[in-house]
Amino acid sequence: MGKKGIGLVAGILLMLGLGIGLIPFRPAARSSPPPVTARVILITRSPAPGLTPSPSPTRTPVVQRMVVTGTGGTGLRLREGPGLLYAVVTVLAEGTVLRAFPESVEADGLRWRRVQTEDGAFEGWVAESYLAPTE
Repeated sequence: MGKKGIGLVAGILLMLGLGIGLIPFRPAARSSPPPVTARVILITRSPAPGLTPSPSPTRTPVVQRMVVTGTGGTGLRLREGPGLLYAVVTVLAEGTVLRAFPESVEADGLRWRRVQTEDGAFEGWVAESYLAPTE
């Protein structure tokens, strides 16, 4: 038996040993990558020592007392929003005193004002041209 024969026999024995489990075959161990940990650093600005920020004052809307006038006795429609397409909430009789808020909006060729009845039962928008200041 020559060198080739010995190499052939050794190769066959190796193959048989692997096949029947005499020589355990283990792949090279793989190491998993280390877990990734994220760090978040929050940098905030603090006021200078001795300076405490003061809250800004909230403006209270100035409510003006107004009276319904100029409707010819038919009354003034109080609407859900500023415009003719908004639903009518109620009809305010001539002479009704209202609380009128400062904001007004122009829509449908009219200036609309947000108002509330004195008893607080109704709130909505009316055409400003039908309001006059109370005395």
